[in-house]
Amino acid sequence: MNYFRNARLSTKLFLSMLLVTSVIFVTITLVTFSIVRDLTLNSQKEKASLLIDTVNPAVSLSLFLGLNDLGEKLSTITHRDEVVELQILDIHGKILLNYRQHSPLKSSQMINVTENLVEPSSLKPIGSITLTYSGEEFTQTMNRFYTLYAWIGISIFSILWLMILWINRLLLPITLIAHKVRNYKPGTKITFDLPYTQREFTHISHSFEVMQESVIKYSQEIESINKNLEMKIAEQTHKATRHLYYDNLTSLPNRIKLQEDLLENPTNTVAILNIDDFKEINDFFGIDAGDWLLTQIAHWLNEMKFKPYRIGGDEFAFRLKEGQSHIEFQYEIENLLLSLNERLFMIADETVHVRATVGIAIDSSKPLIHADVALNKARSMKRPYAIYDRSEGIEQQYQTNIAMSAQIRQALVEHRIVCQYQPIVSSKSGAIEKFETLVRIQNEDGSLIPPYDFLPIAQKTKLYHHITQEVVYQACNLFASRQEQFSINLSGSDILDHRTVMTIENILRQTGTADRIIFEILESEGIENFEEVAIFITRMKALGAKIAIDDFGTGYSNFENILKLNVDILKIDGSLIKSIDLNPRNRIVVEAIVDFAHKIGIDTVAEFVASEEILQHVKDLNITYAQGFHTGKPQFLNQ
Repeated sequence: MNYFRNARLSTKLFLSMLLVTSVIFVTITLVTFSIVRDLTLNSQKEKASLLIDTVNPAVSLSLFLGLNDLGEKLSTITHRDEVVELQILDIHGKILLNYRQHSPLKSSQMINVTENLVEPSSLKPIGSITLTYSGEEFTQTMNRFYTLYAWIGISIFSILWLMILWINRLLLPITLIAHKVRNYKPGTKITFDLPYTQREFTHISHSFEVMQESVIKYSQEIESINKNLEMKIAEQTHKATRHLYYDNLTSLPNRIKLQEDLLENPTNTVAILNIDDFKEINDFFGIDAGDWLLTQIAHWLNEMKFKPYRIGGDEFAFRLKEGQSHIEFQYEIENLLLSLNERLFMIADETVHVRATVGIAIDSSKPLIHADVALNKARSMKRPYAIYDRSEGIEQQYQTNIAMSAQIRQALVEHRIVCQYQPIVSSKSGAIEKFETLVRIQNEDGSLIPPYDFLPIAQKTKLYHHITQEVVYQACNLFASRQEQFSINLSGSDILDHRTVMTIENILRQTGTADRIIFEILESEGIENFEEVAIFITRMKALGAKIAIDDFGTGYSNFENILKLNVDILKIDGSLIKSIDLNPRNRIVVEAIVDFAHKIGIDTVAEFVASEEILQHVKDLNITYAQGFHTGKPQFLNQ
């Protein structure tokens, strides 16, 4: 099957014609053979029957009369060459006459014909006569038939062969065309030199030549398109590479470029420069002016031959130059900061001084990370620059913060944020009248993590508001079935978070505890976010809640701001109370606060009451409430 599928067209035609002709020829031959054989055989049988019929009446009569002249009666046919044997039997099967003559023919080539011998009057069988007739004429006839059809077959197949040769000659141009087309390549032109011309093949070759011209034309067009695409791809690749590795605003290499440069040519010494108070510059002059300042600084840094990178909004980075020592690099950074302090930049027709802070990592395995750590250190210490020192353990502190952040997240998921409540007692009667809610993380072993270990970290993540909402939920549900007042500390970020404020309002409405809750706000945050805090206080007081200013007395607020905030309680800072029995100045400050509170009609709470002596001073100063380990430790409460 595969051979026929892959064979040449002429071969397929030859095999197809051969198959069809063979089937037709064999069918006709078999049918004709059957007809000729039957006709010839029947003819021979009829001849034998005629011979028997000529002697049957005489032989029947002689046999009936009992005459002994059977041989004489049969002499008319026994002398014939085609009669090979003649046998007469009586009714009992007894051979009465058996005539045989020699014949070279086989028994299969002889024809036997038998007829009954009957009485002349009654036609009753009295014997039988059997004639064996020579089939030589039949054999000769069939041999002539075989010879005739053999020649016919040879003639037919000879004609077929001649036809195939002619077809091959006709199809030769196709073979030549296929051979040339097989080696055709776009852009090249081929011609067909056919041995003779026929209209169909001329059309094929002409059509292919037209196709070649179209292919060449299209190839040229595609080549031109490809060149344009390659140019555009190269251009876009260049743009993408520049966008990936360079800052659009300043055209300086960016953080990704710095990281790759450090991998290709590690210097292990990097400095990060941060523009001080850049946010305030943006807020005051506008973002466009801030961008213009950054481009000026970038240009100035290039003029100073620092080869800067812009790695953040207001941050630039520098690498140790080839052949430069660490001391030289540090000295160069110091000179840069001095030059920057003396440099004036133009913003919106105004000249401004720009200050910067630098963090340096020298010979570090993680230069970018360590330089950033040093930058944070310089900021916190209010220094112009700082150098990363592994012995200070700053990076270890970062790892601790990350671990604590994960622990906080897990505690929220597993509902291990719990609350303890510290009593706030009346300084006169000593009775517990209020509780302050204090948050804890409960470890799996039951131990507690105090708030100062995790709240500062939570405030720098998105987890802090979840903790606040959980504390409000637990405290309000607990005191919904109790009679005491209770307080909850809120940070400025809680008050500024719309979702947290909405959650607080919903919980207060659901638990019905708004008239017994007190929200404690740090003095400093109350002043920094004065307008937002004032709005929050108004909303909470509308529900019936009270407001306390926490850690009052050590901040930078004044009594006028407290009056504007319309608070209900002042919680005097513990640093003033815990040494009030030893420090007369602290007592004077506390007296002023209590006097002010009494005059405007608000209560006061003394925190950090750790001894009986301190409690006595609280009573003497007529402070309304006392809170501390001496009056009551934080504890779990039941509903």
